[in-house]
Amino acid sequence: MANEIDKTNLITTDTKLEGTVTFSGFTRFDGSISGNIVGQPGSEIVLGETGVVEGRVNGDVVIIDGFIRGEVEASSRIVLTETGRVIGKLRAPSIAIGFGAFFEGTCETITQ
Repeated sequence: MANEIDKTNLITTDTKLEGTVTFSGFTRFDGSISGNIVGQPGSEIVLGETGVVEGRVNGDVVIIDGFIRGEVEASSRIVLTETGRVIGKLRAPSIAIGFGAFFEGTCETITQ
């Protein structure tokens, strides 16, 4: 149990970052960043409804409830939920776009 808690990250709504954020494990990102979010192998990121990214997002699993202007790449899957909005590029072996989601850009499925 301690290992799971140690690998959980939370970036809150009022947090504003610039640059590159690197993480491992599970991360929920509700703040805003002008830059890149980079997940280590085995990582999962959830961009909450209030989350805003102007840049690039990489991880094993990327779940988007918020807004991204840029590129999203996942080694496993990308899920763009009904509240998610992306202007840019999605690239993963599996990509799911929920009813009501907004997506403008290119989408590429890749082999693992």
